[in-house]
Formats: sequence, C-alpha cells, structure tokens
Amino acid sequence: MFGTLGRMKAKPGRLEELKAHLNDPESAAMPGYRGSYLLVAEEGDEVVVAVMYEDKDSYFAMVHEPKTDGNYRRLLTLVEGEPTWTDGDWIPGPTP
Repeated sequence: MFGTLGRMKAKPGRLEELKAHLNDPESAAMPGYRGSYLLVAEEGDEVVVAVMYEDKDSYFAMVHEPKTDGNYRRLLTLVEGEPTWTDGDWIPGPTP
C-alpha cells in the first residue's frame, strides 16, 4: 500500500468542518482507495490524516485528478497555514 500522512491545525471554530471534509465519502470512490484514519489531538485543534491507496500509481492518479485540487483548495480555507504531507509505503504491523 502507498499513501500519505498529513498534519494540520484547524482554524478556530472550524474543527468540525475540517473533520467532515477529511471524511468525505466521495474519497472512497477513487480507484485504488483502501481507507483513511483521522487522529484528532486530545487538546487543541491539531489533526493528522492517514490515507492509504492500493499502490503508488493509484495514489498519484488521485493526486493529479482535477477534483483533488478543488478539495485541497477547500482544505486550505479550514486550516492555519499549509498542511505538511509525508508520502510513502504503508507497512502493516502485527495484528492481535
């Protein structure tokens, strides 16, 4: 699997909108999409999003979709500054 880890901070009063935007069910319709998780800091408005795709090609196909640019522009209205992103391979850990 391949994907990204994004870190961002919601603008004051925009955390719920940010969570809804990052959990938009249309994201699941993208070819190769495997899933995502949100981690919302216990204190403050920091959010970490983990997004997984079947492979690198599927992930970069999504990145270059025109719709993705619109989604990113919307994201920027909800966060302070620009998010940081780390792309790479997801390696599963042990399961119980």
